[in-house]
Amino acid sequence: MVIGVVFAACTCARAEHFTIDLTVQSAHDQATAHSDTDPPAQGVNPRPICHAHRGEELTLQFMLSSNFPHDTKKAVTIHYFIAPEKSAGTKSPRDASKQPITDGSFTMDFKPDGKVGLRQRLRIDTPGAYVVRVESEHSDSDHEHFAALDLIIDPS
Repeated sequence: MVIGVVFAACTCARAEHFTIDLTVQSAHDQATAHSDTDPPAQGVNPRPICHAHRGEELTLQFMLSSNFPHDTKKAVTIHYFIAPEKSAGTKSPRDASKQPITDGSFTMDFKPDGKVGLRQRLRIDTPGAYVVRVESEHSDSDHEHFAALDLIIDPS
C-alpha cells in the first residue's frame, strides 16, 4: 500500500503540462516527434529522422497544447528552431556557435487547454544533419517539455 501512495505522489509531481506534436515533411519523407521532458538532458525518446534533398521544399509544423488543468501558466515561452548538428542520431545539445536555419519563439499565457502552433515552408541549401526542436521555457515547473527530430539534407 505504501508503494502505491509513493508512486501516486511521484506521478503527480511529474505531471505533463504540455503535449507537443512536431512534424517535418519533405517531398518523399516525413518524421513526427512527440513530447519528451528535460531533465534528463536531451530527453529519453530517440529522435526520428526525416530525409530531404538540398533545396527541396520542406514543411515544419508543430502544435503545442497545455494539459495543466488547474490554472493559467503565465509567460511561458515556446521556442522552435532548426540548427546544424554534427551528426543525426546523437542527443547532443544545439551548437550555439552555428547559425540556425530558422529560429523563433512565442511568449504567452496558457489557459487550460490553450494551444499554439506553427506551419512554415522552407528550403535548406546546405547538405548535412540538422536538429529540429520545439521546447517550452520558463513554464514554472521542475522540468521543461520538448519534441525533437533529426533532419538529413542530402547533396543531390
